[in-house]
Amino acid sequence: MPKILRFILLFLLPIASFSQQKNNSSILEQGKIAFENENWKQAVGHFDTWLSLHPKDEEAYWLRGQSFEYLEEYERSNSDYSAALTLDPLHAEVYFARGRVRHMLGQYEQAMLDFDTFLESEPGETTRVIYSRAPGQKGISNIITAQNENPAQVYYHMGLSSMELQEYDNALNFFEEALRFQPGKADFYAEIGRAYSKIGDNELALAAFEEALSIDPDHLIAKQGIATVKAGNDPDLIKTLTEVIDDSSANSQTFKQRGYYRMNNDELEDALKDFSEAIKLDDMDPETFFYRGKVYGKLKNWKEAEKDLSKAIELDAQNPEYYLARGQNRYLSKALQEALADFTIFINLDPENPSAYYHRGITYQRLKEMDLACQDLKKAADLGMEQAQTIWKKICQEGTR
Repeated sequence: MPKILRFILLFLLPIASFSQQKNNSSILEQGKIAFENENWKQAVGHFDTWLSLHPKDEEAYWLRGQSFEYLEEYERSNSDYSAALTLDPLHAEVYFARGRVRHMLGQYEQAMLDFDTFLESEPGETTRVIYSRAPGQKGISNIITAQNENPAQVYYHMGLSSMELQEYDNALNFFEEALRFQPGKADFYAEIGRAYSKIGDNELALAAFEEALSIDPDHLIAKQGIATVKAGNDPDLIKTLTEVIDDSSANSQTFKQRGYYRMNNDELEDALKDFSEAIKLDDMDPETFFYRGKVYGKLKNWKEAEKDLSKAIELDAQNPEYYLARGQNRYLSKALQEALADFTIFINLDPENPSAYYHRGITYQRLKEMDLACQDLKKAADLGMEQAQTIWKKICQEGTR
């Protein structure tokens, strides 16, 4: 071979090698650009090519795993996260990501192990942006990061996995920890409400759901939670409660929760039996007396309703709902002066509640004290109660007093 040709080849070979390295490197960079632009499918394609050439690149598995997660291809995401951790077991952030994916795959115990590992890891800078989804929600709701300096989201996800494992007390603890690290988060209050409803504490469940709605008036889970608690129509819960009762391992809350369901489904005699059993097991729970009193009222047993509602008030004198219920019972049993007294206490305890003024207004009407009736009905209407507005117009404006 002529010397000049050998010289040219020796000169060109390093250039070709450098060019090949540059092309390979650009594949990874193109994947990162696609990832940053949230073009997940394109990013996966680039990372596929890169990993075929560099099968031990932990970062590429980490990035491709996230891309698969956003594409909701959770099995492939889980596989990539596991590969990344095999190559770098100290990459703490991947444990949190894999825990989320395992939760989505129904692998709740394994998810809890990953979350624990993340919490025990050394705090470090977190660069990953996570698009957070509420349970059962397909669309992206908000953006979070998994910084273990503020582990609110980790505790939140541990709570979600505990809920699926039916470990409701543990779930409550995790949600409350999340709230401690990130106060004022509607999602956390909504999940606290769900946990309380599962263990049968309806008052605390409603309070948590209402707190969530005060932060985010459109929060879907909180709205659904309030509807479910008030309707008592969770068939899976009722099945579980009955199984617990049949196994002779029920406590007062179990009977109370099943009684609540039966009450709201007009199974009144069975509801009475459940509430009575609950009271035998715990005669210091005002809510159970309140519910049994309402059932007696539906059965028009005014005397027994009066006893139970008075007992509820004795045990919790600051609950306005109890005075409303006893006032309604007294109104229906024609004890109007006594009803008036209860509605007045209701107003003192909750002066912005239109129902309080409405009920006192119609009681004044039956007592023929029309000026006072019209004042209260107008107040209820001003507070937004449409029914009060209708009655006020009829009896106070149209001269039908």
